[in-house]
Amino acid sequence: MKNSVNMIGAVALTIWLGLGGGVAKAITPGPIDSNFVFNTTSYNANFGNDSITGSFDDHFTFTIDDPLMTGNGGMSIVSGFGVSGFGFNIPGFEVIFDSFGLWDVTDSANPLLVSPGTLVNGEFVGFSSFPGLTSGHDYDVIVTGDLRAGHSSGSYSGNISIAPVPEPKFYIMLLAGLALVGFAARRHQKSPSQPAYV
Repeated sequence: MKNSVNMIGAVALTIWLGLGGGVAKAITPGPIDSNFVFNTTSYNANFGNDSITGSFDDHFTFTIDDPLMTGNGGMSIVSGFGVSGFGFNIPGFEVIFDSFGLWDVTDSANPLLVSPGTLVNGEFVGFSSFPGLTSGHDYDVIVTGDLRAGHSSGSYSGNISIAPVPEPKFYIMLLAGLALVGFAARRHQKSPSQPAYV
């Protein structure tokens, strides 16, 4: 009986060490091009995973192939929150972030950091803003981190939002509208003043 308990304990320890060691890839890193949705004010895509079992280095890639997606933007990440562990009952954030940022990887030999992320709230939450992107370029959102002590698994989620760049016809309509307003104001000034209502 004692040998069986020792054997079960040894197997459990081996599995636990196997899950905790090395870099564990998330289930859903990879291209997020098809995840972008235009919602009338911005292009948005969600990224993240649902199974972190150790340290991770996740890459979420996309290509700007729509000239309207070259505006300014921002992104955020947040750790999952839960209770986890082998016999532990530890509520709290599950993942600790080491870094995250947006890279231009068009020239894979010389990647360029577009925007580093800022980690806040004990490295469980992060955000970043970035300037206009370039059409035809390849980008990579990189998130690195590890599980918080006492958790056997965890998750995190992220969001990226890119403001659309107005089309040239928008500026033409804007200028035409301003010209009409100016013409109407000038015409109103030249018209003879009307007598007050008595």
